[in-house]
Amino acid sequence: MKPVWILLLAAVAAPLAAQQSPCPTDVFLDVGRFPGAGDDYPKPHIEVECEEDTLVVRSNGIPHYEFIQITPNPLLETDREYRFPLRPELAEMPTPIPLLGTVGVAINGIPFFGPNEGGVPYPGFGDPIYNSIMDACMGHTAREYHYHALVQACLAVDIKPGEPSPILAYGADGFAVYGPYSCADQDCATVVKAKSSWKKLRDPEIDAWDAFRYEPQQGPEYLDRCNGHDHGEGYHYHVTESWPYILGCFSGTPSPDAGREAAPPVSQGGPRRGPPPPDQPPSAEQVAAAAERLGIDTEALAEALRLTDGRIDPMNFAASARTLGIELGALRDALGLPARRRGPAGPPPARPPAGGEEPPCRFRCGTSDPNAVGCGLTPDYKVVCTRPCDNNKCG
Repeated sequence: MKPVWILLLAAVAAPLAAQQSPCPTDVFLDVGRFPGAGDDYPKPHIEVECEEDTLVVRSNGIPHYEFIQITPNPLLETDREYRFPLRPELAEMPTPIPLLGTVGVAINGIPFFGPNEGGVPYPGFGDPIYNSIMDACMGHTAREYHYHALVQACLAVDIKPGEPSPILAYGADGFAVYGPYSCADQDCATVVKAKSSWKKLRDPEIDAWDAFRYEPQQGPEYLDRCNGHDHGEGYHYHVTESWPYILGCFSGTPSPDAGREAAPPVSQGGPRRGPPPPDQPPSAEQVAAAAERLGIDTEALAEALRLTDGRIDPMNFAASARTLGIELGALRDALGLPARRRGPAGPPPARPPAGGEEPPCRFRCGTSDPNAVGCGLTPDYKVVCTRPCDNNKCG
């Protein structure tokens, strides 16, 4: 039986229509029908239109449900504009998603990122779902509120058992991201739960991209490296319970205008700089020359850089240097790469509760894990998590 909070949400949390039109404005939520993040925050706002061959989504980055602060970062209104291809096409080769920053946008105007966190606290870059730092809808705040996974109940219509999932988001390459239930054939005679083909090698507490490997699996329920497929109805992605949760790479060509600032953020009154552009994979010549300079085996360096076994992972030179046991600066120098612009110092560590009391549980919620209990939505759509924690994990 579905939890009560899912049924309550499903009754009213509907997109404007279930079917995608040539300009899919009807796929996105009418966020004005919802109570929003709370009395202390602006109301959520989203505008969707199409300009020739481009889907344009403008949002203020405020969720349509109550904001529960999980990280030390506040919720800020950030006006963003997302521009995606309206008629996406598969690229000759997949491309990596960004290590940090926008990978796409959900139908409520909230961006989603990749399946890793940043480098704070050190050494970082772990799986934020595994590390239990997400709210019940798999979102949290950094520079802006964003998702690392998508929960269909937080976004979708009243889906009956046996029905395929609706669109929950769009990737920066323009391909739609559907919920977890997929048609197994073109006629949709059978509906299956989509499964990731990535295999877990170790706990992804840090350097999550090194904790998983893509291994193709047989069966209509299994997805490709990028977490998508095409059973005859056109290529698209699906969300999955396990890594990479949303996208593992881009199957199409990502737009460079996915998440640019449409205006100075309202809450801060001035422009902010986003993360630096992603590092590009070094060439074979760069790797060979760097291996000679560092006095290490070329194949070992290529493996540490995630360039072997057909991997299409985002570059993380800090993790590569840690794997090799050398300084990051030495690795970048050997590869002939410029020094990276240093970002902000990052959020301070969370303070322990006064008196040593156990905090209320806010972790591992919003998944379909039957042991992830203690979290849900009240009738007025407040995310609540009240079960005491056990090693920062519910259940």
